[in-house]
Amino acid sequence: MSKRVAQPRTKEHWRELCARQAPPRPEPVSRSEYDSWPAERRGPFDEQRARCNANPPFIKHPQILQVLAVLKPKLTQGRYSEDGTYHSAIINGPGHCGKTSLLKMIGKDYELAWRERHPGWAPRPGVSASEFRGDFLGDRVPVIYVSVSTGATAGMLSQAVGKFLHVPTPGRAANKWTLTDPVLDAMEAGGTELLLLDDLHMLDKIRDDGQEMNDHIKNLANHAAVTIVGAGILLEQGNLFTDGAPPRTLPGKAGTALNGHERGRAGQFGSRFADLQHLAPFRITTAEKQRTWMSLVRHFESNLILLDHQPDSLTLKHWRYLYERTSGYIGGLAMLFKDAAHMAMDSGAEALTRDILDSVILGHDDEVDYAKTKARRQAAAKRRAKSAPPASGQSTGTG
Repeated sequence: MSKRVAQPRTKEHWRELCARQAPPRPEPVSRSEYDSWPAERRGPFDEQRARCNANPPFIKHPQILQVLAVLKPKLTQGRYSEDGTYHSAIINGPGHCGKTSLLKMIGKDYELAWRERHPGWAPRPGVSASEFRGDFLGDRVPVIYVSVSTGATAGMLSQAVGKFLHVPTPGRAANKWTLTDPVLDAMEAGGTELLLLDDLHMLDKIRDDGQEMNDHIKNLANHAAVTIVGAGILLEQGNLFTDGAPPRTLPGKAGTALNGHERGRAGQFGSRFADLQHLAPFRITTAEKQRTWMSLVRHFESNLILLDHQPDSLTLKHWRYLYERTSGYIGGLAMLFKDAAHMAMDSGAEALTRDILDSVILGHDDEVDYAKTKARRQAAAKRRAKSAPPASGQSTGTG
C-alpha cells in the first residue's frame, strides 16, 4: 500500500507520488449478486470501491488544457536553453479551482517523461520508490515540489527546498545566503530542471514590500538554471508581480512602453513570469459552457461504483442543481461526489439521490453561496405567483 502523503516534502515523498497508480476498479456486480455474498467477501469489495469513489481520475478540462498549452513551450525551452534567463509561469486564480492538483500533474508528467529520456536512471519495473533512499535515480532530482508555509521568508523558502533534497541546515546562525548556497549546489548536482512552488499567496510579502522574496525567487531561477512554475490564490491582487511597487503609467519615461508601465527594478518578476489566470469557477451562461459543465459532472458520475446508481442520471437531470450547489467550483463538485458516494454506501441506498446530495455539507463558502441562490429562487417564485393571473373560476375579490 502506498504511503499517505498529501503534500510531498522530500524527494522520496515526491517519488512516491510519481509511482502512485489509480486504484484498480472492481468488476461491476448486480445488487442481487452482492446480497448473496458472505460478509467476508463484501468487505474487500466495499473497500476497493470506496477507494475508487474517493479518488476520481484527474480530468483535463478546457481550462486545464489552456494552461498546459501555454506552459508546454516554456517547459521545452527550459529543458534545452543554455541562456541564463528561463521563462517561468504562475498558475493564478481563486481557491478551490484545482491549482495544486494541476501543479502536481505537471510535475509528475515532466518527471515521467524525463525518466523515459534517461532509462538508465529510471527505477526497475515493479520496484516501489519507497524502497530507495538517497541513490534512487542516481540522486538525480529533475523536479522539486515545495508547498510554501505561512509567512515564509526567503530563508524559509530555501530551507523547504533544502529539506526536499536533504541538504543539512547550517545551524542557528544561518541566514538566507548560507541557507541558499548549499541548496543551489544540490539542485545543480541533482540536475534539477523544474521547480514547483505551491501556495505562493502564503509568502512573506511585507518585508521590504516584497522585494526580498521576489529577488530570492529570481535568484533561484537564475543560479539554479531551472524553470519555475508556481501557483497561488489571486496573486494579481498583491505585490508579487511588481516587487512591492505599484505599476506606473508615465509615457515617455525610460523603460516605459507606450501606454504601458515602467519595466525597471519593480517589474523584473512580472517580465519573467507569465500570469496564467485561466483557472476559475465554471459558468453556464451559454449552451457550450453548459455542455462543458455537464461533461465534468459525467466525469465524476462515471467514476462512481454504486450498486443501484443509474448511469448519467445526475448528468441529465441534476446538472444545474450540481452547478448551483457548488457555484461552478470543480473542487466543490469533487467533494460533493466523494461525500455523497460515501453516504450512499453507508446508508445502503447505493445511488446518489437528491436527498443524499442535499444532506452533504460542503465548505462554508459553498454553503453560503447556495443559500443565497435558494433565497433568490424563492423570491423569484413569490414574484411570479403574485403576478400570475387567477385560475379559472377563482374569485378576485378580497372577501
